[in-house]
Amino acid sequence: MKTLLAVIIGALAFQTQAAITIDASRVIYSGKDKSASLKINNRSSKNYIVQTWLDTGPEPPSSGLPIVATPPLVKLRPEQSAQLRFIYSGTGLPADRESLFWVNIQEVPPAPEENNILQFAIRTRLKLFYRPQGIATSLPKAVENLQWQQSANTLSFTNNSPLHITVINAEAIDNKGKIYPLKNFMLLPYSHHAVNIASMQRLHKMKYINDYGAVVDIPIKK
Repeated sequence: MKTLLAVIIGALAFQTQAAITIDASRVIYSGKDKSASLKINNRSSKNYIVQTWLDTGPEPPSSGLPIVATPPLVKLRPEQSAQLRFIYSGTGLPADRESLFWVNIQEVPPAPEENNILQFAIRTRLKLFYRPQGIATSLPKAVENLQWQQSANTLSFTNNSPLHITVINAEAIDNKGKIYPLKNFMLLPYSHHAVNIASMQRLHKMKYINDYGAVVDIPIKK
């Protein structure tokens, strides 16, 4: 049985490399604008169909979302690009804080010319942040005002801003200088987040992802 399985796998050519590239790792949709855009590119030598939709997470919404992606379906020829647009209906989202959505971009490959080619429809997910017009603060300012404190075995973070803050590459350090990596997390607007660490450890360093997808250091207050 194992030999037969190995023969079958060896006879199949798996094609999983993404043909569609995306020009950004996240979308910031300012409420001052009528829409936000995202450029996609077909870097392959074949035609591809690209399907785009939004969701809010693992659970499907009970009704239509207030932001739609257009065009939901587009055909890209080799080396062709297209602009996806995201349009807010104007109602349904809070005006005092950011809202988070997930953009799903799925590429549908052409039918294979050979029967022994196994293809996959590759889907990419990235975050879309809708930032209402009335919000005056910026993400760097929100990070500057990020608060944290340690009590016994708990490291507590407080985000008093209307923006999402994604913390990555955080580390704790003990009295002997040993480093302990912490899990990445995202602070929702006006929220708290707790991390379990040993009492002899303290926060050593951490970073955040800015509006352009770059990783930026967060100064640790001594």
